[in-house]
Amino acid sequence: MVLRSVATRLALGVLVGSAIVLVVTGGLMLSHTREQMLAQTEQEASAVSGWAATRIEGRLDAVARVARVMAGILGSRRDEAPAIIRDTLAVNPEVVDITAAFIPRNTSAPRDADAPLARRGNDGSLTLSSRLADAETYWMAPWFVRGLNCERGCWQAPFRMPGRSDTLVGYSVAIPGNGDSVAGVADVTISVGWLQQLLGELNKPDHASAFVVDANGMFLAHDWSSYVGTRGSKPFVAALAAHRNPVRITPEMGGRVSEPVWVYFVPIAGTTWTAGLTMPEREVLADLRRTYYVDILLGLVALAGVSLIALVITRRLMAPLAVLSDRAEDVARGELDFALPNVRRRDEVGRLTRAFDQMRRQLAGHIDSAKQIAREQERMASELDIARQIQLALIPEPHWLAADGHVEVHAALRPASAVGGDLYTYFALGARHICVMVGDVSDKGIPAALFMARTITLARTLATHARSPSDILGSLNRELCKGNDTCMFVTLLCGVLETETGLLSLASAGHEQPVLHAGGSALLVDVETGPALGIDREARYPVRVLTLLGGDTVLMYTDGVSEAHADNQKLYGTHAILDSVARVQDGASTEAYIDQVLGDVDAYTAGAPAYDDIALLALTWHEHGVTEVPLDAVANS
Repeated sequence: MVLRSVATRLALGVLVGSAIVLVVTGGLMLSHTREQMLAQTEQEASAVSGWAATRIEGRLDAVARVARVMAGILGSRRDEAPAIIRDTLAVNPEVVDITAAFIPRNTSAPRDADAPLARRGNDGSLTLSSRLADAETYWMAPWFVRGLNCERGCWQAPFRMPGRSDTLVGYSVAIPGNGDSVAGVADVTISVGWLQQLLGELNKPDHASAFVVDANGMFLAHDWSSYVGTRGSKPFVAALAAHRNPVRITPEMGGRVSEPVWVYFVPIAGTTWTAGLTMPEREVLADLRRTYYVDILLGLVALAGVSLIALVITRRLMAPLAVLSDRAEDVARGELDFALPNVRRRDEVGRLTRAFDQMRRQLAGHIDSAKQIAREQERMASELDIARQIQLALIPEPHWLAADGHVEVHAALRPASAVGGDLYTYFALGARHICVMVGDVSDKGIPAALFMARTITLARTLATHARSPSDILGSLNRELCKGNDTCMFVTLLCGVLETETGLLSLASAGHEQPVLHAGGSALLVDVETGPALGIDREARYPVRVLTLLGGDTVLMYTDGVSEAHADNQKLYGTHAILDSVARVQDGASTEAYIDQVLGDVDAYTAGAPAYDDIALLALTWHEHGVTEVPLDAVANS
């Protein structure tokens, strides 16, 4: 296959790596360029909007000056108000109407002179009337109340007037009275229709739309005339109120747009109005996308060229490796007699060839050594198997039932390796006593197995001269201390049962406490323990005596059960053993105890390799014997 070639894979790796670098750097460059283009667009939009705001501000300032001058004059010439506002309207053609609205001297009988109104008709004619003709009482109208608080002037909210199709907006200034009092409001109203013309004169970028909006988000002017007089979308108004600039608005946000757009705002000084531009994101980034696609295409062409060059060069440089690869397959088949190409270069390939030749010669010697080691290992495995068979021959059969049926024993032994140091044994002491033992030798493997064999042999021999487990352990301890230069030791639990009465004497040499299953419950038997055997010649081993009732079972075990663990390193523990024994049904066979505990330990370790040897022995005393056919004892004193 093509990909089996190192040269091809190297070229492919160069291609993939370069492609990743291209994509990453291209993405970073795209992001950086995008930010730059958005910043540049923001500058252009701010310049255009700022120019429009300056034009609007200049025009509105002229109207504001007219209102402020007129308010100052009316403060001292109230009676001349009709003439003053008419003359002012005549010389300011951009003004639609002027109102001099005073606080009435008598609200019960207001006069036309309290609120004269000069208005310019659609044909340019001037008329003089009074605010008393308004449907709403003028001194209670919002524009009047707000104007009383505008000592320095303020723009009112845009509004529509019957008979006119354009939108109007008024600038109100409080007319000063005597002292700090306010006499009324001077209001100059203009049409904002000129805003639409101003937006059309702006030098805007292609696809951009200009607008003027008030503080409430109402469009006063817009390149799209259908927007005039309408309120902006929720994200638009929210951005305007929060003074966010610029802001990106999408259809998913609830904007009145068909695609994502960028909106740029510039406040108009002296008013609550804002000028701005709306630009589709697609158009803003159009040049960026075209440039990016061209760059990506050129990069891919360059990658293909680099990969082709890398493939040709690597094939030529690595050709000798193909020969070495074939020779390596010969070595894998065991064929070491072959010729290698003569490489004179001192580069990596030349060094590899010479090293390969040296390896071939050394491998031939190693193969001969390996064959000899394999024969040695086979011999050791055979000896270990024989040792295991000898060790298992030293312990009695797993199951034994006394001839009278009163005593039943079931045991199990699981070495962690081929041979181990855990042990169990049982044998008769005369006609009326049975001795049972469970022990654990220090260390593992063959040394432990030999010490275990010595312990069992001595125990069987010494037990014939004693009837108490204390005497048995004492004699056995003294014998094991002799010549024990390696300081090995064994923990041992020894019990002697009187088969007719169920009287069980127990003594422990540093061993785990046994478990008694009686009356449907399980409990630990508190046996005072002495030191392990083989350490202290003068050690003493106290005896604990139990009286077993019919069906009671004593379970003896090694620490391979209580200290079993899996990957979590949490030990199985004594409480788990008690729980396992307690779940054995009353009247169950002695074998059931062994099976229950071993099954629970296996489930707990979840198939993990055995950490230590395991030995278990269950002893049941039947008060009236059993009806099964008894098995012959396999051990005698």
